[in-house]
Formats: sequence, structure tokens, C-alpha cells
Amino acid sequence: MDTEKIKLGKITEQELVDLFGSDSQKKSYKEKGRFIGSYKSALLKKVNKYCVLKECEKLDGKRTYEITEIYQYPLPSNFNKMNKSLYQYIVPLILNSLINGHDENNSIDITVGKWAREINMVNCNYDLVKYNREDTSKEFQINTNEINEFYDKTDHMINWYIENALNYLQAAGLIIWRQVNRVNIEESDGKSTIDQDGHVEVNVTLSSKQATKEDMDYYAQCIAIADKAANIENAGERYYSTKAKYFQEVLKKELYKKKIKYFYKTYEAYYVHLDKCKFLLNCFGEYSIKDIVENFNKEFTRMILENAENRFDKNITKYLLSKDDYLLSFENLCEITVDNNTEYLGNRIKEKSIEDNYSLQVNAKRKD
Repeated sequence: MDTEKIKLGKITEQELVDLFGSDSQKKSYKEKGRFIGSYKSALLKKVNKYCVLKECEKLDGKRTYEITEIYQYPLPSNFNKMNKSLYQYIVPLILNSLINGHDENNSIDITVGKWAREINMVNCNYDLVKYNREDTSKEFQINTNEINEFYDKTDHMINWYIENALNYLQAAGLIIWRQVNRVNIEESDGKSTIDQDGHVEVNVTLSSKQATKEDMDYYAQCIAIADKAANIENAGERYYSTKAKYFQEVLKKELYKKKIKYFYKTYEAYYVHLDKCKFLLNCFGEYSIKDIVENFNKEFTRMILENAENRFDKNITKYLLSKDDYLLSFENLCEITVDNNTEYLGNRIKEKSIEDNYSLQVNAKRKD
């Protein structure tokens, strides 16, 4: 398409066909003097990639249009997909991060949990509850089965939508991206000090690195061992069944044999054309990032609750709770972990991060 031929102002339907139409569309319009079948919708879909078109009053019985704006770059063919569901919020947020937060390699690193908090997809309590499920259950009278299921489903949703949003941007030719598996390993310098009051100090650090093939092979072996020990029959049971707690205990024990604390994944996204990224971000409207985040938060909560209701209706015999109690659990968890108006609850839940599980044992012997 030669975009230099597109001009602002009035244009007849015939001129529109001549400028944007395919050979078959031009031939059909010339023979029929009008559009047939889906030719018109297909043509207008193409026109809308390049400019803003306004339909005007007929002139001498013929349709006329006005081109009111010509885009700097053609809109991606999947732009409509980017404007549906949660993508209408995630895509501009990714673009904003790339434009304003890229490093010297033109990339951003998206750690799903952290990034979800940064864009207020979830709030500051999300990890607090995730790693303190039993204390949360006692404090808020929410069954641990519902807490486990909540995190299984919401973590999956976060990953699903971010990956699809990245795929949309890659298909549009704006970015390239890859998933990177990382591992956190505990390291100690082997030194310790004891002061006059008997306080012992040991230097322990958690280092993060990209997981190697050997790391992933070992991770798979550890999961297999934990599966067998907990009699796991499917992946879901690892996270939201009565077997989940024991599975996690065994997995943690096996991983720690190599001082591995946990595995996680990140996404590395690199922009290809920064100017095109800026252009596309502007095409989402003049909403502030704050507005996007607020709308995102509300829509994400709505989808979590809607999915929970549908899931209950399809598997009603699976749950011990009534539907009302089940949905109330999810509503409470959304308010606690998603709603950005909720205050931090570290004073009510025994705060403990995934790293904070150290204890100290001193074996002191008297030497005569």
C-alpha cells in the first residue's frame, strides 16, 4: 500500500475502491457499481488500518467519505484483539514500560508476580497471603482449599494474559520476547561470628541466575519425587488439594539438597521499533496510566469472580461449601489481594516471605 497517495479530505466510494481495493474488489465494483457480499466490510477494515474515515451524506446518489486523519504507521492487523478483555490494559502498560523503562539493550524484564504488583493487577498483600496461607485462613476464616484454588487460578490468568499480550505485540512486528526460567540459590560464605552476648551472625545471600538445562532436569526430578510421595495424580493437586501441603514440603526438601530455594519464570521483551511502539500506545486513547491501572484492577476482579461462579456450576459436586460461601471466599480474597484500596495486612497476618524460614541451632561443647 502506497501511503503517500492517501490524502485528507472528501473521497468518493469509487476513489476509495481504486485506492485501497484488491484487484478482485476493483473488478467487482466496476461491474456491479456497488459492493457485493463482504467486500465492503473487508475494504473498510483495510482502510481503517491507515486512516480515520468518516461516512458523509450521499452526493448525486453516491456514497462519499472523508479522511480526517492519516496514521503515521499502519495499525497492526490484530489491533482489535489488543482492545478486548484484559489486553486493552496490559498491552498499553507493556508498551509504556518498554518506552519509558527499557535498559541499554532496549529490553524490559517482566517478573510476573512483581510486574503484576507494579501495574496494580494485584496489591501488596498478594504475596503476603500467598506465602502465609494457613495464617490467612485462621485470620479471615477462609478455607485453605479456596485460598489454594484462588492462587492456582489467578497465577494462571496473569501468565496467560501477559503471554498473549506479548504474542500480539510480536505478531505486529513491534517486539521480540522470550520466556526465561530462573532459579534462586542460597549461598553462604561459610563464616560466622559470635559477640560477647552470644549472638551468632552468619552471612547468607540469595543469588538469582538463569536456570540451566541441568537445573531444569533436577527440578523435574524433584517434582517427580514429591508427586510420588504425595500420591499426586494431576498437576492441579500440587496446588489446591489436601495433598498440596505435603507435596510442597517434599519438593522444598528435595530442592534444598542443592541449596535451591525456588524456581520462577520471567519474560524478556525487546522493542524492535521504538517510534512504532510510541505511535501504538497513543492509539489506545488519551487515558492516563493511572486510569488504565484502575480499570484493569476492576476488570480483573470481575473476571476472577465470574470464572469462580462458572467453575462452581460446572463442578458442583466437587465442593463442600455452598455456592454462596464459595463465592464469598473469592470475593474476600479479591478484596484482600487485588483491590488497590486495601491496606497492607502484615500486622494481621504473620508476615513471612518465601526467604524467611531460617532458624539457628548452636551446638556448644565444653572442652576440658
